[in-house]
Amino acid sequence: MTEDNKTGTSVILVEHGGRSGLMRSMLRSVVKVITTSDAPDYEQPWQTEGPDAAVGSGAIVMTPRGERVLTNAHVVQNQVFIEVRRYGKSRKFEAAVEGVGHVCDLALLNIKDPGFAKGAPALPIGDLPSLGDRVAALGFPIGGDRLSITEGIVSRIEMNPYVHSQRNLLAVQIDAAINAGNSGGPVVKDGEIVGIAFEAMDEAENVGYMIGAPVVKHFLRDIEHGVNDGFPDLGIVTQALESKAHRRSLGLSPKSHSGVLITGVVHGGSAHGVLEEGDVLLMLDRKHVAADGSISFRKGERIDLAHQVAKHHVGETMPVQVYRDGEPQNFELPMKPPRFLVAEDSYDVKPTYYLYGGLLFVPLSRDLLMTWGSEWWQEAPSEIVSIYENEIRSASRSEVVVLQKVLADRVNQGYHDIEMLVIDRVQGRNIRDLKALIRIVASATDEFVRFQGSDGRMIVLERDHVEKRNRDILRRYGVPFDRSANLQDKA
Repeated sequence: MTEDNKTGTSVILVEHGGRSGLMRSMLRSVVKVITTSDAPDYEQPWQTEGPDAAVGSGAIVMTPRGERVLTNAHVVQNQVFIEVRRYGKSRKFEAAVEGVGHVCDLALLNIKDPGFAKGAPALPIGDLPSLGDRVAALGFPIGGDRLSITEGIVSRIEMNPYVHSQRNLLAVQIDAAINAGNSGGPVVKDGEIVGIAFEAMDEAENVGYMIGAPVVKHFLRDIEHGVNDGFPDLGIVTQALESKAHRRSLGLSPKSHSGVLITGVVHGGSAHGVLEEGDVLLMLDRKHVAADGSISFRKGERIDLAHQVAKHHVGETMPVQVYRDGEPQNFELPMKPPRFLVAEDSYDVKPTYYLYGGLLFVPLSRDLLMTWGSEWWQEAPSEIVSIYENEIRSASRSEVVVLQKVLADRVNQGYHDIEMLVIDRVQGRNIRDLKALIRIVASATDEFVRFQGSDGRMIVLERDHVEKRNRDILRRYGVPFDRSANLQDKA
């Protein structure tokens, strides 16, 4: 083993015998993943951005259906064609996505050619490493075409929002170099996969993150049961209760340090209809919730309560205890996927849109916000950023409908400069989502169709005039249909 004095990262030299012999055997199961993708264009939601190429890494693992390649979901996002090449081989094999979990940033690839995995041992999935353990990251980072091996120490284990999905899941920080191209590659210890490399911290040198082995096992079990993105969410908003005065005001003992206050319950989420605003969450799975929102993890370690929820699978139930009406009360929560008011990042699907009289209506989503660039939270309109950050789904609104822009035509003169206007009402009626807007427009019989923005602005179109002009507007702007495929014949 040699030391890179510039980075402090250890580079393993593969030799015969002992530990290096084990590493040599494992290398045969590391692959390079080459993806051609075609991402949707959220500024022109009826079209795509065009083909693009990406490179990542992966590992051969065993599943009940045979050998498969495990990699990151973001390596194959919006894919149209995938190839893989094993370490030490020149031939590329075509691959297909068999299962993908965008929430946990993992994907499973199937290579139908029976010769692909010949002579390559499937790598077993191990357990979560401990702080201070030495691990090795295997992959194909930028800077060369051949496999790279870097060694590092497990320096932190915590819940972190994954960049690919913004969901808080178990992440393991290591000081082995993780660079573009490493994504999807195995991080190994003692001959087993203990994580999958997926992110690097831009602000620091040699700080990378891997997806912990428990998340990998959760994903593989979900895929085996035909479930994608099967990580549940409690569907609540909480506030820490570290203030003694606050605890006393709720009737809690000031000497106790357990419990967080529930300040919001998401409509349709796991807690909906069971937990209430004002409850104090005391226990999850019979584990005490501390006043800072943490629970016991391993000996001497604590972790955010979201970890206990993420350990479950969608469809299971979880016992919880809350403090309500002056006493502890116990409930069983059905584990459901998250129900967001503003959709998080979407992949492998076309954007949703509806075009009426040149008015382009879309649901508010993080993908839409990101059209403002890498610092969208500063560049996008403050109203919609605030909705994204602060509001939750309710019985009256499950989706925020936005007038994204106006495709100029004589039928919509006077409104050409309007963009990113949140629409609250159509024909004087509140709208719950985009489908509700379409239904109201389709059933309108008045001479005029009226849309009202959240700021009180009104947009009024002549209904007969719109029906005469719609086809010309679509043709002029190259829009194939007045609505996305998921809304056709379903309004």
